[in-house]
Amino acid sequence: MTLQFPQVNVHTGRNVVNRCLQSFSSVLRLLDRDLLGQLLKGVMALAATVFITTFLSTSAIAQEQHRAYSEYTYWFNGSFENGHAFSNTVGARNYQLESRYERLIYWKEPFAVRWVFDAVPIALVGDPRTTNGHRSYAYGVGGSPIGAQVNFVHFRRIEPFLTSGGGFLYFNHRMFGTTQQFNFTAQLGGGVQLFTPSRRTAIDIGYKYHHVSNANLANQNPGLDSHMLFVGLSLFR
Repeated sequence: MTLQFPQVNVHTGRNVVNRCLQSFSSVLRLLDRDLLGQLLKGVMALAATVFITTFLSTSAIAQEQHRAYSEYTYWFNGSFENGHAFSNTVGARNYQLESRYERLIYWKEPFAVRWVFDAVPIALVGDPRTTNGHRSYAYGVGGSPIGAQVNFVHFRRIEPFLTSGGGFLYFNHRMFGTTQQFNFTAQLGGGVQLFTPSRRTAIDIGYKYHHVSNANLANQNPGLDSHMLFVGLSLFR
């Protein structure tokens, strides 16, 4: 048996292809050119919106990661002179260890504002108002739950700051020739924070004016004002 294949006319195939192309072109010409333009603009606008949103979100997240909301600080304070703004005590000494927690509540260049909770696990105060005329040292503990710290955040590696607070100290015996062991405190100071490249750690150096008094709870209120220097370490998380 001999197989026979049908003969294909090449010219006929070409004509069919040409007719299909002409029909496709006719369909394209029937489409509204304005509609195609609007569709193209919409696609471009959507792509631009997605790109900008992604870029801004990435930038915001990166910036947020560099902004630490919690700060843990440890200071050693020592007085070098007595002040007389609210006290007439002279020849006294004042040394303190502080453990501070600062929480970021506002950040917008050039300022960052933090709420401060200050615990004083040990305070050593040399009281000159004794019966024998010699300075007597008393131990105290206390805290300052009401405080604030304002940092100037323009620079990356160094940040000047101001700090203030109010609280109390309770001593192991009566202070400043009065009947009071419980005294109130107030402080105002400032310094600088020197940051490491990662901005997770900083060295703190500064000065503060520190006041201790019984707020007239006793029969007299000589109090104690101190010019103090402090140095410490801050950890940011």
